[in-house]
Amino acid sequence: MRLREVLVGAAVVVSAMGCSSGDGDGPAAGATTGSPAPASGDGGSATPAPASSPQLPRGCDGLLPFTDLDRALGRPLFGESRYVQGVAEPSIGRTGRVTCQYGLARNGRGPGPVEVGVSTYRDAESATRRVEATIAAVRGAGATSQSSATVAGQPATVLGDRTSFTAVLALGDRTIAVTVLRSLGGHPDKAVVAVAETVAANWTG
Repeated sequence: MRLREVLVGAAVVVSAMGCSSGDGDGPAAGATTGSPAPASGDGGSATPAPASSPQLPRGCDGLLPFTDLDRALGRPLFGESRYVQGVAEPSIGRTGRVTCQYGLARNGRGPGPVEVGVSTYRDAESATRRVEATIAAVRGAGATSQSSATVAGQPATVLGDRTSFTAVLALGDRTIAVTVLRSLGGHPDKAVVAVAETVAANWTG
């Protein structure tokens, strides 16, 4: 599932899993969306992104540089990236959120084969609840597989359907959600865990 479509506000809004992944907490109305920035893989330079909440990356290069993404995928991913800044949701304890899509076409249309969403919460309990809500939403949206993984020493859940794999986990008062489309080829079920591991290392290291 694409991250931005899982929830609107505090209500779960689920579409087909291949269209939206998430940590159960997508950008609400009024979120600031950055224009697609050329990926380093095609020689472009990133467009400055809007300032984000404390502890959150200020752009896709700060969240997951293309060099690190390529290493996690085991292959170069060409295309553009898009940075989306979410808003705080006090009712669910969320204090901030950003989402990055990677490998977009130059016109910015269509889904990127990799999407990463990270959020901060007022406490670890709130973060854990959002992960649990996301897993339930993804399962209800048509997931056909579920497995466990370890990311940054913490338990993660990997869910798959006919179009994508999504990994979601809590790291204290933060959450990470990664989606890799099957159309990327290779072993997307393994790639989604490798990308999540890289994001965790970059964001919390």
